[in-house]
Amino acid sequence: MWSQFSKGGEFRWSLGVRGAEAESFFGPQDKSGELLKEKRHWLGANPELYLAETEEAQPLIDAVWELALGWGQVEEPEDGRTLMNLARNWEADLLILEKESMKMVAGAVCFPSSWDLRTAIGKPVFAVHGVVPKLNEQVGKNVDRFLAGIQGGKSYVRMNWSLTRTDELNYHPKRGRRKLDESVTVEELFFRLEHQLFCEVKSGVLMGLRIEPIPLQELAKEPEVWVGLQEKIQTMPKEVAEYKGMLTAKDAIVEAMKVYAG
Repeated sequence: MWSQFSKGGEFRWSLGVRGAEAESFFGPQDKSGELLKEKRHWLGANPELYLAETEEAQPLIDAVWELALGWGQVEEPEDGRTLMNLARNWEADLLILEKESMKMVAGAVCFPSSWDLRTAIGKPVFAVHGVVPKLNEQVGKNVDRFLAGIQGGKSYVRMNWSLTRTDELNYHPKRGRRKLDESVTVEELFFRLEHQLFCEVKSGVLMGLRIEPIPLQELAKEPEVWVGLQEKIQTMPKEVAEYKGMLTAKDAIVEAMKVYAG
């Protein structure tokens, strides 16, 4: 899980995929039920922020419904196989891509990592990633080849990360969460790990998202990971640090990590 950090070295975007099991990823994992309860809260409060689809998305939404029904994770809804009904019954957030054009045609993302779903729907993946500094330059072509090459029955996961000041799951930019700055401490920071799963559905790709906030100080228990993460933050290009919301905090975070680890 931590291999991409324990290696150390300068910051660089990485695809870093490995095999996974889609059914268990989308299956229920939170025994308390609080995760699904929170998802339903945001879907009910502001559906326009967390749910979006294009006019041509329904056939692919139907295909995802077939997958979920086949896994026994949902029941046939009386009021139709809508994106809303699926989102209300799956803990994981989801995005659906049309495979030929690689456009994002539908999504239900209640726990975004400081991005707005509405800016991505209807656009090709390459264009969506265009706002992420250096991402297309470093791995854009590999991402497109990877997505186009996903075959039925195979699933893959990768991880993305950021740092936040709270362990809240919903970091939609409209919520105005407190930003990182020079005053940050190790004790208040969370390592926000985003698990991303990819699998094929009929003529498309289903992407699942799960957020795992980890107290940053927990990573100090893994010395190689701790040092490797410091190196990646320290060498993060200015434009990437600004995108990740840590431009003014970057040096303070690295220094605080060095002091914390002694």
